[in-house]
Amino acid sequence: MNVLIVDDQTFIREIIKREFCQVAPDTEFHFQEADCGNTAIKILSEAPLNVSYQFDLVIADLKMENGDGLAIINHMATTRSREIPLVIVSSSDKRTLELIGNITNSFSLNLVGVFQKPLDIPEIYASVAAKKKRTHCSPNKHIEVPLCNSGNITSLLNEDNLFLCYQPKIEIATGKLIGFEVLSRLCIQGDGFIYPDKFIPLVEDAGLNCQLTKLVLSQALSQWHLFESLKDYRLSINISASDLLSDEFINYVIDKHLANADIKLMLELTESQQTINEDRSLQAIAKFIINDIPISLDDFGKSYSTLDRLDSIPFDEIKIDKDFVSDLDKNHQHQAIVESIIALAQKLNVKVVAEGVETLSIQNHLLKMGCHSAQGYFISPPIEGRYLMSWINSYNHKREQKYANG
Repeated sequence: MNVLIVDDQTFIREIIKREFCQVAPDTEFHFQEADCGNTAIKILSEAPLNVSYQFDLVIADLKMENGDGLAIINHMATTRSREIPLVIVSSSDKRTLELIGNITNSFSLNLVGVFQKPLDIPEIYASVAAKKKRTHCSPNKHIEVPLCNSGNITSLLNEDNLFLCYQPKIEIATGKLIGFEVLSRLCIQGDGFIYPDKFIPLVEDAGLNCQLTKLVLSQALSQWHLFESLKDYRLSINISASDLLSDEFINYVIDKHLANADIKLMLELTESQQTINEDRSLQAIAKFIINDIPISLDDFGKSYSTLDRLDSIPFDEIKIDKDFVSDLDKNHQHQAIVESIIALAQKLNVKVVAEGVETLSIQNHLLKMGCHSAQGYFISPPIEGRYLMSWINSYNHKREQKYANG
């Protein structure tokens, strides 16, 4: 096993070599060393042209003079070395290590992990071995054209293929069911579901945003008319900022709302920095609000400019992004962010929905913070339309029993 160790401290390099040999005595190791990033980059650049890379593993310290770990990451990301398994080590705090991990993964490098000093070599070796095993066990697959692609997205986007699910929102303090967010899927007969992360980018590239949203709105409204009791709950439809640039779309939504005034429609705005602050977008939002269609700001906190939007647009609610919520009972920084958002919303008299609530612990934390509403897998995953009424009846029955029993 050929290993390149990059660290500016000689004794660290010696410890790594000794402990690797101890943890895997039956493995023949060949070590090469570098005391800085620049030397490591030179070594990596000297691979013979007839081989993709000359090392089975690179272990690199993050903080060094004459080329740090980031320099090595950048070099590997743009050369044949990008496939080499990479271990980053550092004495930095956990947040910094997470940042470096995110940066490395964004380059699609073969990252084994980011480990904090002092090093646990058995843990590192086990991670390397596990990654190697996964790679070897993965069957070689021929390249297939995705079921949903830029060539067929236009033909796939129709009422027959569109499939809607509904994820409930509850009032945290009482458990009362207050509404549902509509989530779309494409369902190709015989091939199963295609989820939004696969088809939404294709829809956007093809300029079909408005067509998709109109299909979702029409189908969801039809679902709400099937059962009178569904009209007790708010129906939230996602729209994108680019939707707001179409006058035809804006008028379509307003006409649908006026024709279905007995349904409590809400629009959840997934915004983008490029369009949300444009005059046309702001005018579109104003038209919706004037016509009694409340607006929710989705994924609040992800964009640095969300405070500007909260100041300029009278949103009815904001939805805290799930990345801040899903671990707030363990992540003190996320807990502080969520607390601040809730406090700000309360002062502005804006309702708050926490997305990504996956445990009772998280829901209890949100209750103590004064969060109004919650949504997430702890309450329920998205529900197919055909099961919606039975889920509602079951949920309400359990809630009544809970409160009846004190």
